[in-house]
Amino acid sequence: MRSYFHFRATYFLLLLVAFPAFGEGALQLSDGNNTLVDTNLWHALDDSVDVANLDAMGKLERIKSTLQNARVMPSLGGQTGAYFTKVTLNIPQKGQYFVIVNANFIDIGLASYSSSYQPIPTFQVFSQLEDDSTPPLLHFQAITVQTATENEQVDLWLLVKAKQFPTPASLSILDSKEFYQYQKFNNGISIAGITAMLILSLLAVLIYTGTRKRVALTCAGYLGFHGVGWAAASGMLNDIFDFPFNSSYGGILLFPFAIACAAQFVSDLFECRTDHKKLFTFLKWLSVTSFILGTAMWFMPFTLAYLLSHLLAMFWIVLTIIIGVGMLKKRDFRAKYFLGGNLLYSMTLGYYIAAHSQYFGELAYSESAVIFALSLDCLCILLCLTEWFKLKQKEFTRNQYLSRIDSMTQLGNRFSLSECIQQIPDCYVIVYIDLDGLKSINDRSGHDEGDKLIVKTASLLQQTFYSLGDVFRSGGDEFVVVLKATSANSIKNVAENAFAQMSELSNELGKQWRDAGVSYGIATSLEAKGPSECISLADKRMYQHKAKSKHPHSH
Repeated sequence: MRSYFHFRATYFLLLLVAFPAFGEGALQLSDGNNTLVDTNLWHALDDSVDVANLDAMGKLERIKSTLQNARVMPSLGGQTGAYFTKVTLNIPQKGQYFVIVNANFIDIGLASYSSSYQPIPTFQVFSQLEDDSTPPLLHFQAITVQTATENEQVDLWLLVKAKQFPTPASLSILDSKEFYQYQKFNNGISIAGITAMLILSLLAVLIYTGTRKRVALTCAGYLGFHGVGWAAASGMLNDIFDFPFNSSYGGILLFPFAIACAAQFVSDLFECRTDHKKLFTFLKWLSVTSFILGTAMWFMPFTLAYLLSHLLAMFWIVLTIIIGVGMLKKRDFRAKYFLGGNLLYSMTLGYYIAAHSQYFGELAYSESAVIFALSLDCLCILLCLTEWFKLKQKEFTRNQYLSRIDSMTQLGNRFSLSECIQQIPDCYVIVYIDLDGLKSINDRSGHDEGDKLIVKTASLLQQTFYSLGDVFRSGGDEFVVVLKATSANSIKNVAENAFAQMSELSNELGKQWRDAGVSYGIATSLEAKGPSECISLADKRMYQHKAKSKHPHSH
């Protein structure tokens, strides 16, 4: 990260004068600016110098004689290889200072500094693999410079080598107080963001183990690859584990696999297989292409892999915004979190890209800002997943409701009746009802009129027995009422009341339809061994009642 650090007046002015290595005179730093930009600062190291075998810090002396003839680099941004520089610092106060080399991937980093007060050079290693003696700083490396007197002049030599310098490699110099504040903020944001991504990924895995829904698994891959990728890119993995390789490159190489999972997650989230078939096909091929690209990138030059990974990132950000807007237009509100998170991520990614260019100067905390925004984006992705499950739960509840409710009368159906009698108490009364005159009404006035009769009967039954029990439509013109009794002694009263109510209901139907009425049979729990036997007895009595009915028209 390249950034400005501001100090209060003279007390915090760290550098009064810096002499660039190419010897074009003193570079005067303005008050409050403690960052030395890399314009014409670095020199290309001669290919004859075997940097990999500079196993002792003293061997850094070998490159000093090449200073005058070394090629000056306009900037290290976008370069690869080994480079070195020398800066002479006039530091006004004695104490400990920190020099941050703002380069993301450092395979080899060597530092040497000396002064008139300390003529014997002090050497440090600050590469990703050998930084135990330097302050831990995610994304970058820092070395310490110790001054023993006021206004001490320090000659600082630096050598860096990397497969890719994605940004101009500026130098920032801080005193102890400012450095530890910066370290706390930089490391804190990055660790919190990465930890959040990994925890959210674990939550998605747990959701998958409980539901076995693929959308949860692809979500876990989406979040997990991002979290592990940034843990690698920031240098956290090298700090935690003793890897024999520079893991910071792994963040770039893992990114296509994150996009492969992300494409599948988006397809699952918006149910593209059934609802958006063209988008489903596109996302499927994007996922396959990303996976193949991610595999191939491990075998290609890192500079090319870096370019392809960033092009894929830009394409994915644009695609997700387009998909999010499109889904919201279709009133798919699962997209609200999806679009919000990606908009936030895209804004910080634009800030990150600006920080990696030559045109905006030093922009603070670009890597940490991206990680923080990405962690919030991952939270939004998990919220999308919860929205998906909420929607599925609503659909399940609705289907459960529809499977138990008769659509015409809104009464419970035969399935709902079966559930009811499985939970029925010991004391109950069953009324089995059959409509009389339905066939003649259908023949004379049409089925619409017959449907009105069914609906009217259901409505009267609901009104009559609403507080006494449950009413079900068990067939085309058949109904069952399950009435609950408080005790065995009250069963007779419940049955007698039901008998009276059914007579009134039959008369009420006859007022509107001349041939209409009901035949019914009543049975109690005292007369049967169980609910099924009681229903059968009530059904039998209904047919007996129908035979004696004054309404001769049967169904």
